[in-house]
Amino acid sequence: MATNPDMAGDYGGYDGPCPPWNDELLHHYEFQVYALDVESLGLDDNGDFRGPDVMAAMQGHILAKGKIVGTYTQNPNVSG
Repeated sequence: MATNPDMAGDYGGYDGPCPPWNDELLHHYEFQVYALDVESLGLDDNGDFRGPDVMAAMQGHILAKGKIVGTYTQNPNVSG
């Protein structure tokens, strides 16, 4: 995988959670939302930034935050 250019870490989109099709595990997905005191964080308009850049830009602007953890499995016999 190290030689695969698609795995370079510079994909600018979001594909969403997707557990492997052939496992029998219960997967946990954590989603966090933030209420900010600004309309924009002033990050690059072309989307050339990463999660740590967003977190750094939000510092000092967070009014509140919340999270939800969802679970998912491909196997209906697995529960959590």
